[in-house]
Amino acid sequence: MTVDLVVAEGDLVTVVWTARGTNTGRAGALPATGVKLEERGITVWRIVDGKIREEWTSFDQLRIVRQFVSQLKWQLMGLLGAVVILIWVATRFIRKLRLIYSTQAAKATSQALHI
Repeated sequence: MTVDLVVAEGDLVTVVWTARGTNTGRAGALPATGVKLEERGITVWRIVDGKIREEWTSFDQLRIVRQFVSQLKWQLMGLLGAVVILIWVATRFIRKLRLIYSTQAAKATSQALHI
């Protein structure tokens, strides 16, 4: 992490920072991806008796998502393609099953009417 700016006034200290790293471990639901990330943010501390009593931090979480997507877009496209193919195959399979069962039901009905 790099500290880009520090401003102190009264009981408040404000820090503008830049964090850089590589996603090498799980981050919530995301597995390790090897994606390199950079994020800028701002943190404000309220100091009372030499101790931090309150903290507010803000950074652009959507920027992190965009960095993941931009570096993993081909893997995501491949995954999307696989899902589309899987849905297509499942739909065809279900249609065939319906056709088989409707044909068998029609034959059974036809045989029952001839007896």
